[in-house]
Amino acid sequence: MEETHEPKKLPESEEREDGLTSKTEAPHLPEFTFKNVCNDIINGVIALFMDPFCNAIVIPILVIFTSIACKIVIANVKYTEIDFKTYMQQIDMINDGELDYSLIAGDTGPIVYPAGFVQIYQWLSWLSSGGEDISVVQSVFGYLYTLTVLLTCSAYSLVGDVQPWAYMLIVASKRLMSIYVLRLFNDCFTTACMVGVTLILQAASYWFDTLGSTVVFLLTLVAADLYSMAISIKMNALLFMPAFLIVVYFLCKENILKLLAAVLVMVLVQVMVGWKFLLVLFHDEDANYLRMTYLQRAFDFKRSFLYEWTVNWRFVPEEYFNSTVFANLLLVGHISVLAFFAVSRFFNSRITGKSFVTLVKDGFKPFNTITSTNLYVNKKQGPKLILLTFATTNTIGVLFSRSLHYQFLSWYCWHMPFLLYSTGWGPIISCTLWAVHEWCWLTFPSTVQSSAMLVTVLSFTLATVWHRGENWYGS
Repeated sequence: MEETHEPKKLPESEEREDGLTSKTEAPHLPEFTFKNVCNDIINGVIALFMDPFCNAIVIPILVIFTSIACKIVIANVKYTEIDFKTYMQQIDMINDGELDYSLIAGDTGPIVYPAGFVQIYQWLSWLSSGGEDISVVQSVFGYLYTLTVLLTCSAYSLVGDVQPWAYMLIVASKRLMSIYVLRLFNDCFTTACMVGVTLILQAASYWFDTLGSTVVFLLTLVAADLYSMAISIKMNALLFMPAFLIVVYFLCKENILKLLAAVLVMVLVQVMVGWKFLLVLFHDEDANYLRMTYLQRAFDFKRSFLYEWTVNWRFVPEEYFNSTVFANLLLVGHISVLAFFAVSRFFNSRITGKSFVTLVKDGFKPFNTITSTNLYVNKKQGPKLILLTFATTNTIGVLFSRSLHYQFLSWYCWHMPFLLYSTGWGPIISCTLWAVHEWCWLTFPSTVQSSAMLVTVLSFTLATVWHRGENWYGS
């Protein structure tokens, strides 16, 4: 018969040399002294800045703080009229039946945004009695800012190891707050949509193995819908297009047909949003004219910006700034750096699990070709890779933009803390760079020094994020 052994129990008492027994001593605890209490408080404060475990405490505090701060700013800081009145004048013309985009204008210029912008500001006009009740509109933008902060924190959370100080930088921009609640620009709605798109695709990656390919594909279609809505509000969302196509392609298991389906959804959304101006069911001469006018004005890629408003290229002489040579140089730089990131990082074999040549060949196959080692669909690394891809792609576009106006900070400010965290420089250097970056945007009008510093900060941040391999391949 096989002998059985019971688990050995720890003795509750120990025998002393004199034959008596004594109970095991309790774990030693530090003395309750003023010094120890102070050390505990200091360690707790440090943890609130450095320990990702504390994000569960920090995030709700930041969201509540944002909501309260918006209300305080609205109540105590004077609203600054820039373009909102013009937006309302344009909406009034459209509400009166005007469909010719070449005739729709306000005090500061003609309408230059797609139909998604029109629908949002029609709603804001209705909500605020034609734009008369500005405080109502400011409250809407305050809630929009709070929602964007919540979505951004959620996107960071899916990465997993982001330290709390990076979350705190999300709400640390004075300029960004004013863009939302004191300026009321449409850029803010586009940003909220793009954070939502990123979060949806991160979630699809995180639960890739759990949800199944069908549900993941449906999530990519939802993301495509929301992305197209972002573009319909303002075209700067197109800067994310390379990242969107890359991420969706991998989430669809490298099935080119599914990627094309997502692109088709985007086109259909544009048609539905712009239905009033596209006059899809009409083909007479007037309808063709209105349709082409809408497309040319709402999606004008040749718009030129005034030198006096530039934040990023003030150190370039005005004559050269306005030249075709400078515009072409920026375009070549944008494409070159983006291609470099794509080949060396986004499509790196350590990420995709296959060589770049094989990846290109597989792209022509109408079925799933993804490898099991692709990190974009890895639960641990995928959400981080997706946020990195979106953040770097957009920042590259911002860096090579012909001109950044002050409201354009909202395009990328939401992912700037994450990029600074991803440099590995630590909180002191990263927060210092954040402060310098904020100074560049607070300097009005921009100077040679502020614009040169802005370009420098963005360039070094991108270069360091690229160079730090563990960002992309995991530890």
